[in-house]
Amino acid sequence: MSEWYKNWFASEDYLKVYRHRNEKDAVNLINLILSSTNLTHGSSVLDAACGAGRHSVALKKKGFNITAFDLSIALLKIGLLNSRKLNLNIDFFQCDIRNVPLKTKFDLIINLFTSFGYFDSDDENFKFIKDAQRLLLKGGYFVFDYLNKDELIKNLVPETKNILNGKNYFEKRYIKGGRVIKEIIINGNGENNNYIESVKLYSCDELISVFENSGFQIQNLYGDYKGNIFNKNNSGRLIIIARNNC
Repeated sequence: MSEWYKNWFASEDYLKVYRHRNEKDAVNLINLILSSTNLTHGSSVLDAACGAGRHSVALKKKGFNITAFDLSIALLKIGLLNSRKLNLNIDFFQCDIRNVPLKTKFDLIINLFTSFGYFDSDDENFKFIKDAQRLLLKGGYFVFDYLNKDELIKNLVPETKNILNGKNYFEKRYIKGGRVIKEIIINGNGENNNYIESVKLYSCDELISVFENSGFQIQNLYGDYKGNIFNKNNSGRLIIIARNNC
């Protein structure tokens, strides 16, 4: 599988396709996280694969110290610009999640909005979960927000079409080789762009096993940002609240 995420996350169209994932959405998830942990004002947080930083901003507004990284320079620039407009000091830097050079330890690590499963091998995909323990203080939390494999397979929407600012956005979705694949075709205003997303599908049980074998204890499983308990048959999300035992 090609490194599709490099072109897609660097494009101007990415945030337009996911415009429904807005600040309100981020605040709901952050409130759920804070209600499920015992973090205090000023706790340190690492936002892994932070994208444009909307979760980092939501946490910084609540008084936490935020370090955030992403592979996409384009998204990091947006995050930095937005945080500066709000006079928020967030430490953004570029990094590949498979090789995080930090030595600092944090009270909380977040990996949100399916920023996971992009790589070809399980070893690559699971590497950050296994590495996260060394980046957490004892008793620190790892919050992981991913899709629900079982619900997605049952309810996958094959195609959607939208028009935004004179452009046609066509999204085609299918499952192949244990991955959910989305083809995004955008045309109009003299443009014709094609992108792809490809995410490896893991079940809840598989992920819990990886977390527990990496030294984490599962605290909570949620199925949406409102805090409903995870149900593999109908939950739209899989949100894992794990705690470092070591």
